[in-house]
Amino acid sequence: MAGIKDVAARAGVSISTVSYVMSGKRSVKEETRLKVLRAARELGYRTSGQTRAIHGGWTKVLALSSPLHEYTDYSNYAIFFFALATRAKRYGYDILLLMHEYGDRELTRIARSGMVDGILLLDVLMTDSRAEVAAMLDVPVVCVGYPSNSEAVYSVDLDFERMGREAMEKASALGHTHVLIVGNSGFAYEDGSNYLIRFRDAVVKRGDDLNMKVSFMPSTGYGMADVRLLLDSAFAQDPEITAIVCQTNATHVNNLLIALHERNLVVPQDISVMAACTYGLQQLPQAVDEMPMEPNVVCSRAVDTMMEILEYRRHDVGAVELLPGKYVARGTMGPCNIL
Repeated sequence: MAGIKDVAARAGVSISTVSYVMSGKRSVKEETRLKVLRAARELGYRTSGQTRAIHGGWTKVLALSSPLHEYTDYSNYAIFFFALATRAKRYGYDILLLMHEYGDRELTRIARSGMVDGILLLDVLMTDSRAEVAAMLDVPVVCVGYPSNSEAVYSVDLDFERMGREAMEKASALGHTHVLIVGNSGFAYEDGSNYLIRFRDAVVKRGDDLNMKVSFMPSTGYGMADVRLLLDSAFAQDPEITAIVCQTNATHVNNLLIALHERNLVVPQDISVMAACTYGLQQLPQAVDEMPMEPNVVCSRAVDTMMEILEYRRHDVGAVELLPGKYVARGTMGPCNIL
C-alpha cells in the first residue's frame, strides 16, 4: 500500500504538504492541493491510520463527542444529538456517539481507528482539551460551540455575547435597573460551560455599561423548594429587582413563575421575566419572552461545515462562525413601574 512518502514523491512536494492537504489544517495553494489529491488517487493512498481513502473509501460515519456530566440537561442533550444526526443523515452519514467524560482520550482513539471521517464536538467548554487534541488528529473537527482555544478546530455557534448584550439593552430600554440572572447549575460554570458563561459575562458587562445592578445566582435545583429558596436569597440581597433572566430550563422557568405568583408579584406588571439559552418554553402554560437556543439551525450549519471540509471546499481551520440569535416576545417583559 502506498504511503505518504510515495504521494509526496509523485506530486513533487514535501511530506508535510501532503499532510496539510489531507487534514485541511493549513491552507495550500489550489494547484498544489489538486496535484497532491491526484497523486493520492493514482496511488490508492489512504491517510495514516484510517480506512477512508481519497477515492471511494469514506467510512460515512461522523463521531460525536459529547461527554455526560452531573449537570447535563438530558432534554437539551437529546435535541442537539438528533439535530446533528438528522442533518448528517441527509448526507448519507451515521453518527457514532462518544459520551466518555475524558473526551480528549476518546478522540485520539477513534481517529486512529479509522472508523470515522470527521468529529463533531458538543458540550464545549471555554477552554476545551478536545480542541487541543484536534491539532494532532488527521480528521477534521467541528465544534458546536466556540472554545477560546479554537485554532485547530472549526467552530459554529450562536453569538451568545451579542445575545447577552441585547438582553440588557432590552431591559434597560424598559427602565429596569436591577436585574437578576438565574443561572444553571453552579457546576456548569465551574467547569467552564461555554455558552452559559459567554452569555452571563456579556450580560454583566453590558449591565455595568448601562449603570444597571446585575445579580447572578446559579440554581441549586429545579424543584419548587429550590426556586423559592433562590428567590428568598435574591430579594434579600437586592429588594429592588424588577427583571429576571433565566438560563435554566422549562421546568425551572415554570416553577419560577409559580413562585413569583406566590409572592404576589404579577408578570410583567410587577416584575419582568425573560429566558435565555433555553429550549421548549413555548409549551409552558404561561408564555415567556425568550432568547432561545437554536439547535436545528446551529447543528445543521455545523454538519454542513463538516461536509464542506470533507469535500475539500474548506481549508480555513480555526474559522469561527457565530450565528445571530433571536428575541421572541411573548408578553413577560414590561416597563419598570418602580419610580
